[in-house]
Amino acid sequence: MIRLGVIEDNEVIGRTLKTYIQDDPDIRISCLANHVDEFCQMSTEDPQVLLLDLMLPFRNGMDCIEELCSRYPGVSIIIHSVADDQESIFKCLCHGAQSYLTKGETLDRIRETILLTHSGGSLMSVEIARKVVDFFGTRKHPVPEKQKEELVLNAREQQVVDLILEGLSYKMVGSEMGVSINTVRKHIKSVYRKLNINTSMELARLYHRPRKD
Repeated sequence: MIRLGVIEDNEVIGRTLKTYIQDDPDIRISCLANHVDEFCQMSTEDPQVLLLDLMLPFRNGMDCIEELCSRYPGVSIIIHSVADDQESIFKCLCHGAQSYLTKGETLDRIRETILLTHSGGSLMSVEIARKVVDFFGTRKHPVPEKQKEELVLNAREQQVVDLILEGLSYKMVGSEMGVSINTVRKHIKSVYRKLNINTSMELARLYHRPRKD
């Protein structure tokens, strides 16, 4: 069962999510807090997925993404916010968030995003996806070199990609690289985030190489 942390200062939204998920066989809310510091104080177990608002009391959620990733190694962060400007979206993804949803999405869509993000994928609202594409496609918003570098696959990530495209399972990739399967999953999550894809089929299409089954 996925341990879900929720940082949301809107009590109605928080209560609605808690009610919706309380009987879910695949997800359990391990901690629900109004702001980041409260969550860190209240949480008694590390979340596997974190649903994070941005406009929070005391500290903006965007400024805490890297801190949360460091505090909870392996956590997958889903931004759930009213903010939909290109700069905020891009910075959140560069700082380590895997998925980005605007408030107003259905509860079913939120659940789908939690499940997919936990498995290594990435989901965005249609509007958000368009803004990401626009961000890269317009000259009005040049991407800083440092942020460009953060989106380039490193040597280990590229090695994982090559082995996956050769048809190796995560377990076999881990054995080949001498790392644990959890480390392989972390590399895959990073690759999917950087390439803005969700599945190995998309990865194969992106590299124009048929995957062996």
